[in-house]
Amino acid sequence: MKSIMYHYVQDFNSKMQYFSYLNYNNFLKQILFFKKKFNFIDCKNIKSFSFNTDIKDKIFLTFDDGLLCHYDYVFKILRKYNLNAIFYIPTAPFSKEKILDVHKIHLILGAYGGFKSCQIMDKYLDKEMLDINLIEEYEKLTYKLQVNSDYVNKFKRTLNYYIKYEFREYFINKIFVYFFGNVEKDLLNKVYMSLDQIDEMYKAGMVIGSHGVNHKIMSRLSDSEFKKEIDDSFDLLEKYTDYKTFCYPYGGFNTFHSEIENYLNKKSVLFSVNVESRDISLDDLKTRKQALPRYDCNEFKYGQIST
Repeated sequence: MKSIMYHYVQDFNSKMQYFSYLNYNNFLKQILFFKKKFNFIDCKNIKSFSFNTDIKDKIFLTFDDGLLCHYDYVFKILRKYNLNAIFYIPTAPFSKEKILDVHKIHLILGAYGGFKSCQIMDKYLDKEMLDINLIEEYEKLTYKLQVNSDYVNKFKRTLNYYIKYEFREYFINKIFVYFFGNVEKDLLNKVYMSLDQIDEMYKAGMVIGSHGVNHKIMSRLSDSEFKKEIDDSFDLLEKYTDYKTFCYPYGGFNTFHSEIENYLNKKSVLFSVNVESRDISLDDLKTRKQALPRYDCNEFKYGQIST
């Protein structure tokens, strides 16, 4: 069984000329391609899978980050073809009315490109803000499936992985305000779905899962911090869920550990999804359901990301 991961699915925006996204027309083509090759499952029925379930040639789709484009483009296409999917929602945009750091990074790069973004980052970044012990590890592990310039990779790796968490939010916000001014509240509803839109999708048969609260690397949090990320996010999303499913922010085996998997099991989370380019096996469902693999959409025909 294949699980496919998506982020931005939209049309070209002239104000974001460097933005990375999957064009919605290619998304439609990819859906039709998948329909010919595989059998889509009803994501609501995953909760009733048994270890004897036939999962060969099955496929389901997942969408991360609660983005408005998922409502504007993806939801309409899925309904047209009588399909559903799992939408993993980070809850800070609702509980704190803030744009997540990871999306501020995307907006900066989308509007100004990697070279200009790195120029300003380097101008204000103090090397003491970086955890030099993480640089070699994350340089090897991150963005291997993305086609980015060296400047884009430098900007994303520095602010997503290398910078110490005590400086991260402050510094990213400083760069964001430098480029855009104090427009965070005005942009919030242009980046994310509203709770009413999530409710509409849930009532139409879509599955809603948790993507944490603040989209932080879970393995870098204390026990109390990662538990709060999980608990608070599910508390806010409770009315939109028939079963609990979780998606690790960023993904990859370096972003979570066994204590987090154990806690998800304790909280009756049915399964969690990782980023790993292979099929889900029945053995995965039996032995490690809190780390199910997902392919990136760009590993399949029509999944090429526009930049």
